Amino acid sequence: MINYVFFKKNFSTYISVFLSILVFFTFSVSQINLENLWFDELMTFWITNPEINNYETFKKIINYENTPPLYYFILKYFFKIFGYDYQLVRVPNIIFHIFSIFVFYSILIKISKDKFFLYLGMILFASNYFLISYTQEARVFILFCLISLCFINSYLKIRETDIEFKSLDLLFLFISSLVLLNTFIFSFILLGSLFFYEFFFEKKNKKYFAINGVVCLSIIISIFFNIEFYKSILSFESNSINNQNINFYIFNYFFKQFFGSKIMGYLFIFIFLISILYLKKNRVFNKKLSFLLLVIFFSYLVPITYGYIFTPVLNDKYIIYVIPIILIFISLMISMINNFKLKIFIFLFLISISLTNQILKNLKKEIDKPEFVNILNEINLNNESNVYISSFMDNNNNLYNQLVDNYLHQIIKKNNLILTKKKNDNKKFWIICYDPSNTYQYCLKKNKLSKNISRTINHYQTIAILIKN
Repeated sequence: MINYVFFKKNFSTYISVFLSILVFFTFSVSQINLENLWFDELMTFWITNPEINNYETFKKIINYENTPPLYYFILKYFFKIFGYDYQLVRVPNIIFHIFSIFVFYSILIKISKDKFFLYLGMILFASNYFLISYTQEARVFILFCLISLCFINSYLKIRETDIEFKSLDLLFLFISSLVLLNTFIFSFILLGSLFFYEFFFEKKNKKYFAINGVVCLSIIISIFFNIEFYKSILSFESNSINNQNINFYIFNYFFKQFFGSKIMGYLFIFIFLISILYLKKNRVFNKKLSFLLLVIFFSYLVPITYGYIFTPVLNDKYIIYVIPIILIFISLMISMINNFKLKIFIFLFLISISLTNQILKNLKKEIDKPEFVNILNEINLNNESNVYISSFMDNNNNLYNQLVDNYLHQIIKKNNLILTKKKNDNKKFWIICYDPSNTYQYCLKKNKLSKNISRTINHYQTIAILIKN
């Protein structure tokens, strides 16, 4: 009877969870394999091959990635259960993000139980352009977002009261901290934000020492078990990341990427800044919101500072967890507007433009990743040769050639294509070349195999070159 009364009382808020999952499924599942894997995903797919032993997998992660091993081993064992299939490599991200919806809901109700706040926050989260994009990419960042939310949720749960706390809540904080540290290196920003907030804004009582103690313990354990990873990350330098230019600091801060376009970015950063001022003015800026704002502040300050002193490290996907925090501030402000008509208008407006933005993206079906499957299918129907060799750009990097070759082999196997790898005595064969620049110049003019070219077939970022010797 008690459970029935509880469910009846909270039924309307649970609808927001159901709608969020429905929105997310609508925009993500139908698009999950619209595009082929791109370079980073080729690396993920190659590393997580279940046929290699765990030590070899670990060595590949340490040597070629800047991410702790956890995500890759989750994916590897997923493949062991369901089969090594390139069409399944993005499925775990769908599962991770569904869990994120539930965790985000749990965070929201700790901030406010207002129905406007819950519905707006949940639907904006479920339809967010950036989050949905990364569910369709086989990389660690959606898992990182999930565990970041779990960590925030665990901390806010303990801090709901000033003195009392349960041992179970402390255990959840410890587990979420430990898992977070084994997910992505930017997890130290979240933990650092907690230490900073605890030191400057909380009383130094039993709860203070318990919280800081379990988080410190999680760091010690993580370093102990991941010492090889931390050694490798110290020498990390990215050639693809640069320090931000002046335009970044003038109304940008990745909001364009987070919300799908320049206009959407300007709109949401404007509303976000207004929300901070509004909540401050109305004196609802409590400890929970202060902690969340500190997380956002340090998520930009620390990597920007590190980038100017050492090497650039700030990338939009590295701070993916700030998106739900931004949505919390925006949704809370709108839920507190006293003018009911204005509140409804802004509520419907934000939901409408977010959904429309995602619908337009899905309808356009823009291809931004290499079209390996189309190339292979076209070659398979061609009578000139069924022999191929894989190549990445100019064919001078053996590792990158392996990544392409592994993926092509799995596509051929999955689709029962009648294509075979080149042997030494084959005088007529296709070079299937991946050129991220989409100019094909590396494949055609700089590739050492590209001699005696008979014909070419090209799709986005991929080209098949027929060689006749």
